[in-house]
Amino acid sequence: MRLPRSRRYLLGALGVASLVGLCACSDSGTPTGPVKPPLVKQAAAKPETPATPPTDSTPAYSYEIAGRRDPFRPLVMPKTVTVKVRPKTGLASLEVNELKLVGIVWGQRGYYALVEAPTGAGYVVRANDVIGEDAVVTKITSEGVQVEVKTASAGPQGTAKSRVVELRLKKEE
Repeated sequence: MRLPRSRRYLLGALGVASLVGLCACSDSGTPTGPVKPPLVKQAAAKPETPATPPTDSTPAYSYEIAGRRDPFRPLVMPKTVTVKVRPKTGLASLEVNELKLVGIVWGQRGYYALVEAPTGAGYVVRANDVIGEDAVVTKITSEGVQVEVKTASAGPQGTAKSRVVELRLKKEE
């Protein structure tokens, strides 16, 4: 009777294993069995010493930050708009309370006011002209000039309040 191929391989493998086992046994007088590791005496409770760096040829790892980007900064930086600030000259450098109304001129296009700065410089002012950073000439009459000054409020909404300042001509005596 012929055995199936899988059983033949199984029996052959068992035969080879038994031969290897018989060859491994010898009468040298020393038993061949599992080797027990040597007993290690445990030391009494000693304070732990810090670990020493490895003594083999591989160096300890260190992170070099030179030439690398900061990982916490965004990759795409917003563009900053640089505004060139021109030095304030003329009426833009003055405040309303510094001006002195010298005269009012009228013509076909309406009224013009002549004002004088503390330095003695004179300026011609028309309606809707800006004085300083936050003052606008609203009305010029034959007797004076009305200027609306906007002031920022300290409220939570940051609403702007405005007040009206009037420059009057001094009547000659």
